Amino acid sequence: TTIFAFLPLLIMTGKMGVFMKILPIMISILLLSSLFEAFYFLPLHAKEFFSIGKLDKTKHKESALWKGLKSFYVAILRFLLRFKKLSLFILVTSIIVGTIGMIKISKLQFMPEFDVQQVQLNGVVNINNTLTDTEKYVTMIEKRLIEYLDKNAVDSVTSAIGFKMNPDQSFNLGDNLFHIFINLHEKAPENFFDTYINPLFSLEYDDSDMVRTKKAQLIAKEIQEGLLEEMREMKIDGEKLFEEFNVYTRQTGMVGNDIDIGFSHSNLKKVESALAMVKEELSKIEGVSDIGDNAKEGEKELKLRVNEYGQSLGLSEGYITSALRGSFFKGEYGKIFNEKGLLRIKVEDEFKDTSNSIKEFKITTPDGNVVVLSDVCDFYYKKSFVRIFKEDAVKVNSLYARVDKKIIVPAEVMKRLTPLLDKIEKDGVKVIIKGEQKANSQMMKEMLQAMVIAMFLIFITLVWMFNSFWQPLIILSIIPLSILGVLVGTKAMGLNLTMTGAMGMVGLAGVVVNDGLIMLEFVRRGKNYEEILDLAGQRLRPIILTSITTVLGLSTLIFFASGQALILQPMAISLGFGVAWATVLNLYFVPLMYAVIYRVNKE
Repeated sequence: TTIFAFLPLLIMTGKMGVFMKILPIMISILLLSSLFEAFYFLPLHAKEFFSIGKLDKTKHKESALWKGLKSFYVAILRFLLRFKKLSLFILVTSIIVGTIGMIKISKLQFMPEFDVQQVQLNGVVNINNTLTDTEKYVTMIEKRLIEYLDKNAVDSVTSAIGFKMNPDQSFNLGDNLFHIFINLHEKAPENFFDTYINPLFSLEYDDSDMVRTKKAQLIAKEIQEGLLEEMREMKIDGEKLFEEFNVYTRQTGMVGNDIDIGFSHSNLKKVESALAMVKEELSKIEGVSDIGDNAKEGEKELKLRVNEYGQSLGLSEGYITSALRGSFFKGEYGKIFNEKGLLRIKVEDEFKDTSNSIKEFKITTPDGNVVVLSDVCDFYYKKSFVRIFKEDAVKVNSLYARVDKKIIVPAEVMKRLTPLLDKIEKDGVKVIIKGEQKANSQMMKEMLQAMVIAMFLIFITLVWMFNSFWQPLIILSIIPLSILGVLVGTKAMGLNLTMTGAMGMVGLAGVVVNDGLIMLEFVRRGKNYEEILDLAGQRLRPIILTSITTVLGLSTLIFFASGQALILQPMAISLGFGVAWATVLNLYFVPLMYAVIYRVNKE
């Protein structure tokens, strides 16, 4: 049943499917291996360690602890069986109400955040700056960063100009782009396991670089609220120097941006208006930062259109372009590096940047006459986008933002934006939801499919085992009721629900069934309350021991996860707290449900 719970996770698609498919495969192999060990090697070990003859003669003595626990358990179950229908109704209703309440106060995010060894900054300076200008400004930023940051936290700072990497691992090239990598020292141990246990069992443990006390996310936040806020307001010649300036820590890379919304319409002004409205709304939401878009305007272009007089003289746009190329276009002959950096070798007219020089430029017509360019052409200025983005052959401009998940999660942000996005759609603009919201929707859909497949496979297995329809349903009903333990555990650990936590819920379906099988296999032999109480009492120790060993096995990952192990912590929480709560359900819910369905009476 545990294998059947995890195997359906293989249906997951996209980057997430590639990332997580190893888990169901690995777990299935391990479980089959343990089954082989239990059937063949365990009896051999028993033969080595136990004397079968002596065991037959020795009467098993139950400890005082287990006697006390058994008496306490049987007393509570006897009381519940006395009012079995009312007890079952109150128990199920309370769990359903509690689950709904926990769902309402729980937050959903795609992946948990974990500490990394690099903080990244990227940005765009004014479009009119050259590569040399960009280098000058980046050098200034580097110096400010080195002064601003804690020396125990930062190992080095590396910069690249003419290049900007995006959170989704795509990149842009341009003279006015830059990217800065702040390389951090390793994080100092912060829990008992990392401080004392890990050094003993790690063969290559080296704590010489473990001097950083702050998490990368906190360092990024300090840069965001301090240095970046100061630099974003810098102006050169009355214009803002930085068109875009962001700081972030790279996580799993499966979702590029927390908030990512695309807009498409044939009228660009409507798209620009939609972008502006959503940006304004996002700026009002606490916890949202690095708001930007890819609708970056390039340099202002001077367009020439040949008028009727020019056409009558035999002039065309191609002819005029050829005539202007030598005087107004840059002729670049090469690039070299010297001690100052990149050096471009080019030839250009010193008067090319004055607007009058082009208007008064004299051009020779095909028949040999000389005319002034302004007489044969109409001039107008136009701005265009630096890059045109298309999705499915349709032009799409996207807006993106980053979210501090300790304050608010992307799902909550999108919920607050819904009325505005509906209004924009009514105006004819196509709205395309991307980013974490899209990933969450796909994840929940696939997780639900995996859960349905898992429960169906488990149900078929139980029907074959019990040769009954109702008894498997008793065990399967534990699965949705055990979700309360997952939600409470996740909240108690101060985390949000995540994709790996949802995978833990699917896997939990197979694990909680195990204790249910142990209980129902015995309880169904009972013909009255006393027999059920006696049989259920006999299953107390196996169920509790099974659950305790499971929870203890997961405890280090639940309570002492660090680094990239934090990705799997929500899964361990789902399984650990889910199993702990399901233990209570198996001890009380299963006997009650059986007694109600099969109308077991006192006598």
